[in-house]
Amino acid sequence: MADTYATTDSIHVLQVDDTPLLDETVEFPDGRDPDSLTLTTTDRADSALERLEDNAIDGIVTADDLPDRSGREFAEIVRERDSNVPVLLLTESESVASDAVSNGVTDVFSRDTALGRGDLLANRIRLLVEHHQSTEIASRTRRRLTELAEQSNELLWVFSGDWTEIQFVNSAYETLYGRSVESLQADPAEFMTAIHHTDQERVMQAMQRVSAGESVDLEFRITKPDGEQRWVRAEAQPIVDDGTVTRIVGASCDITERKRRESERVTELDSPDAPVDAVPDLFYELDENGDLVRWNDALAAATEHEDADLESMALTALFAPSDRETVRQGIETAFETGEASFKADLLTADGTTVPYEFTGGRITAADGSTLGVAGIGREISTLDSRQQALEQQNERLDEFVSVVSHDLRNPLDVARGQLELAQMEHDSEHLDAVERAHDRIGQLIEDLLSLARNGEAALDSESVPLQTVVEQCWQTVETGDATLELRTAAVVRAAPSRLRQLFENLIRNSVEHGQTPHTEKQGDTGEQRATTSISQSQGAATDLTITVGELNDGFYVADDGVGIPADEREDVFEGGYSLASGPGFGLRIVDEIVDTHGWSITVAESDAGGARFEITGVEFDAA
Repeated sequence: MADTYATTDSIHVLQVDDTPLLDETVEFPDGRDPDSLTLTTTDRADSALERLEDNAIDGIVTADDLPDRSGREFAEIVRERDSNVPVLLLTESESVASDAVSNGVTDVFSRDTALGRGDLLANRIRLLVEHHQSTEIASRTRRRLTELAEQSNELLWVFSGDWTEIQFVNSAYETLYGRSVESLQADPAEFMTAIHHTDQERVMQAMQRVSAGESVDLEFRITKPDGEQRWVRAEAQPIVDDGTVTRIVGASCDITERKRRESERVTELDSPDAPVDAVPDLFYELDENGDLVRWNDALAAATEHEDADLESMALTALFAPSDRETVRQGIETAFETGEASFKADLLTADGTTVPYEFTGGRITAADGSTLGVAGIGREISTLDSRQQALEQQNERLDEFVSVVSHDLRNPLDVARGQLELAQMEHDSEHLDAVERAHDRIGQLIEDLLSLARNGEAALDSESVPLQTVVEQCWQTVETGDATLELRTAAVVRAAPSRLRQLFENLIRNSVEHGQTPHTEKQGDTGEQRATTSISQSQGAATDLTITVGELNDGFYVADDGVGIPADEREDVFEGGYSLASGPGFGLRIVDEIVDTHGWSITVAESDAGGARFEITGVEFDAA
């Protein structure tokens, strides 16, 4: 019969018999597909050995009375070549059957039964093959796991659920415990003899918890045969099958070095007060009666009292008389609610008071009972000074806003009214110049108010189309004969009024300064004035194009005017930077608006040689 090969779903059986009892059409008792059996058949042992070399054979069925040698001798040769392939011997002789197993036969099957029930024979060899394959897989997996385990520095182990059998342990056991793996396998309780006598009871209780289904993580000491003592950390996990802990897997490691460092740290600290003495803030601890029982060096230094004095002083005596009731209430709150915060002036030994802010928290025992209160105190003298300075600054700012909005606006309104009357009676270019001056003064007042009030209101962002807001600004700003080019249809997230103010100032800046030469510093004040400028009688800029376009993460405003020299571009947003045609607050306002939104702004040269303001970090909206 020609040699064939099994598919991945079949088993390949070598049949050695002059009267074959199996064929590939046999039907299995469990209804399996007959095609899952592939046969290679021969009647001689030597021929079978050749086929065994040339084919991937999963199992062998052989008669005992072969022409060239017995089936038992054939099985013995097979076993020498392949220790695992299952061999099924067909015989009716009990003596042959009993002798067969010692010669490498896996199992014996009645030849008479096989003559009439080929399906039973096929089923038997299939079971042998499947058992062999599963055993091989498990063995291979175990070998791989063992190889991996041997590469680990940790001690890995598997015990039975009742700790009476060691099912696996790697060689790290010998390094950690100083005993052989073989001795542990012979006596699984051996590891207990190495555990320090003061830790044995705790370890045994942990073992019982694992056997009951609980995971544990504990540390204990062991003593090696040479007397060396080591610290061990062991983690154990129960493996549960049908509600019963069948195995316990775990890992152990040497933590002696870590324990040594911890011990050295405790020695270095010398006392439990060392950590709190390292804290720059005041630390205090009160007992359940509210008496001071523990403090750090910072508290003693702040009060200028010796430790012996603090031991006998009432807590409230450390505070200014006017704050002692506040302190009592704060401590009571900490006891009652678990936490408290209060401000009080600490009273030093020489009578000086220093403002502090204190926090406190309740200390509880494991049973929930209150042991006391502990907390810290932080000096707030500098904070109070800064707060006062800020309040004074805000007051001055409010006064300034009031002056600008009332004391300057009212006279300006009167002047404008008088000018209108004069213009009704006289037609003079000098009156027109006065009107433009009034407009500049009004714009200056609005700019000053905008700078003063910036940041007072919360930023309320929404979706704003750039095209719409720019077109609105173009209608409200005096642009003369300047031309607008819009190169964006983007929608951004911004505060509409602030964004409009930004564009108004940038457009006004381009119109007013687009044909104004660069500035130069004047005197020691740092103020800058243009060397020449367009006179107000000339009106707005002519032949000027202002472009608003889109960037990857923002937008830009550019013009084709004279531009800004590179060495002055970092100064244009400073309050002291100005041109002869204006006070220069506009760009300062732009910078404030950009900063309020969290954006960035830079100045560059436009493609036409003018000024280009780029605003980046802007959030676009898909709407």
